[in-house]
Amino acid sequence: MSKTAPERSVEAIDAPLSSPKPLLARWLSPPGPPAMRLYHSAGAAVMAVPGRYGVSYLLLGDGAIAVADCGSAADIEPILAALRWLERDPGEVHDVIPTHLHFDHMMGVDPLALRVGAAVTLGRVAWEHVNEGRRLRWPRRWRLLRAIPTWPMQGMPLFPAVDVRGGLGFGFPWAQNHFRAPLGPALEDGQSLPVLDGWTVIETPGHSDDAICLHHAEAGWLIAGDTLRNFLGGELNPLLTDAEDYRRTKRRLGELHVRLVFPGHGPTFALPGGVQGLATLPWWMP
Repeated sequence: MSKTAPERSVEAIDAPLSSPKPLLARWLSPPGPPAMRLYHSAGAAVMAVPGRYGVSYLLLGDGAIAVADCGSAADIEPILAALRWLERDPGEVHDVIPTHLHFDHMMGVDPLALRVGAAVTLGRVAWEHVNEGRRLRWPRRWRLLRAIPTWPMQGMPLFPAVDVRGGLGFGFPWAQNHFRAPLGPALEDGQSLPVLDGWTVIETPGHSDDAICLHHAEAGWLIAGDTLRNFLGGELNPLLTDAEDYRRTKRRLGELHVRLVFPGHGPTFALPGGVQGLATLPWWMP
């Protein structure tokens, strides 16, 4: 669907469940911390579940659910609490999908998939890394300096014991990313999500080589991972592995109908002008 698709109303319902609201995030990040919230529009439904390092998203279908990102094993219980509130069975979770293989998006993916009996389903590049040893690049050291101020903007979360014990083998430059849960088939660029109508996989390299987004064209929704973020009101991500890849990703997303972004960090934000309207931050901003 083009980015000129007709607008649909969005219903947002706050869930009466506890979620992290760290003081530093409220002080340092203008949008504040994300909320535990259910969104409905145009046949799409997504539940935002704030976690320790980022936000997990439950993509809700008829009899099937996909979970995008689970940064910490400590995030599993809030996800299960959200499913109970939704009156959905954990056994309906068909896929747990990391948007990319960075620790703050995936240390809880394997234990969550094992807990609910789901497959870990990866984008093509991430699948080739895990199964065939494809090398994934990381941002250069000087670029990593831009990530340091964003840690207190998230509340300065520390690793809980459950991540130290079982999560450090996932999402770091040294990590092997060996999943115990079954792996699903690789998600190909442009394909529809298994068992979830309306959602399409979009390869979005730039922040990481293996980054994917999930796009619902009719609703105009984008599950963005770290391709877009919201520490400062909704912005492009300056922490990049490959700037030229990211420019191509921005152009591609700019051609899509995107009016609501579900970022990996920060609250959901509206995008009335499309992705091309997002500003590039100056070099000195985090």
